[in-house]
Amino acid sequence: MTASKSPTVGDVFELLNRWRHLPFYSLETRAAPFFAIFLRDVLSAKFEKEMHETVIPEFPLRIRTLYNAEERKKRGLESSRGHSNNVDYVAFDKDLQTVYLVELKTDMGSVRDDQNKYLFAARRKAFPALVEGVTKLARGSDNKRKYVHLLHQLAELKFVSVPKGVYKKSFGRDRVVAGWTKEAKGLKLVGQKCLKTEVVFIQPRPAEDTEKTYDFQHICFDQVASIVQRHGDLGCIFANYLRQWTEDAGSQDPKSFDRS
Repeated sequence: MTASKSPTVGDVFELLNRWRHLPFYSLETRAAPFFAIFLRDVLSAKFEKEMHETVIPEFPLRIRTLYNAEERKKRGLESSRGHSNNVDYVAFDKDLQTVYLVELKTDMGSVRDDQNKYLFAARRKAFPALVEGVTKLARGSDNKRKYVHLLHQLAELKFVSVPKGVYKKSFGRDRVVAGWTKEAKGLKLVGQKCLKTEVVFIQPRPAEDTEKTYDFQHICFDQVASIVQRHGDLGCIFANYLRQWTEDAGSQDPKSFDRS
């Protein structure tokens, strides 16, 4: 790109593509918005279901919800009060019968067994139990107003009831932490229940070990590319780079890049 040329979406992807080969550059965090835009289409094609419009990023999985006291001790998590592991995205089918815990990987080397284990533990829990974990994290968090945004989304899906006082104490003129805590005692689970939980990895290439050991679902970048390329110019550009990103970062000769 020269000074006389206006930047394009293609230029953004070209930067991501070149910089991903550098030692400390995280492609995953920078490319995440593009994956998120097409996530519902990708899941719909994979599972042959219409997806709900709601997608929640960085969903917290409360450690004390995932593991009982004995399991926490075994895993060295005794001091886990108020702590969570996050999953990149939570998505739902249209009827809210299935919840998808989606983890994005742009580097096969970043697949970790400890992450597999907590996602496996989350899948064993009914989703309302994970929601209840969110309410407990909210009560103990210093970022209560951010948690209200998350609770509001869950309330719109009818997983939890948020008292009006929580909104008032969070965003009204009389914001008081003590008052918030009192109002938050009224947070309650309601009738909505997902009957099934799927763990889905979106990643460059297949990983047979996690598929066999944990029975996780996998969607590889070439599959994602075949779906997103149907969706306009952005989808076509994204698909082109997804196919390049199936190869490990650092594997390409830097002299092969056109620097004109």
